[in-house]
Amino acid sequence: MNTVEPDVFVPVNDLLCRFFHCFDRRDWPAMTECLMPEVTVDYASSGREPPSTMPGEAFVRRRREAVDTLSKQHSFSNLRVTREGDGHAAMASCHYLILRFELSRELATDEENFFHSCGSYEFQLRQVRGEWKIAGIKQLALQSWGNSSLHAGSARGQKSQGKE
Repeated sequence: MNTVEPDVFVPVNDLLCRFFHCFDRRDWPAMTECLMPEVTVDYASSGREPPSTMPGEAFVRRRREAVDTLSKQHSFSNLRVTREGDGHAAMASCHYLILRFELSRELATDEENFFHSCGSYEFQLRQVRGEWKIAGIKQLALQSWGNSSLHAGSARGQKSQGKE
């Protein structure tokens, strides 16, 4: 796997930083701007939604509904970027750590106030009018720990919120 030149790596790194910051800041309009109009999504490894293609706005709406009550911090590392095909496409892979905390309400004394996850992501990227956008997201979950009922995007969280 050959790494890309800095004039590709730096904008892709910036795109992913903006994308993850949008989760943490609940900046849903800015998250939509990071995406292509249609996005291929695969969160099957974490027991969530099966692979599908959807409008970028639908992806953002699902993220908002799954995690909007939690305080979050997304971090990523070990970013690798490679060019694909016509030079206007790229693949990026990275490791992630997502810290999630329930700080907005009281929990029972035996309930943990967090649900954290780690693993890796694979992103399909397209360059449109000189700007990189996310065209596909595949999450490869490694481990999650804590109170999964806090996160509506987890299988247990969906059950506790009547979404399954």
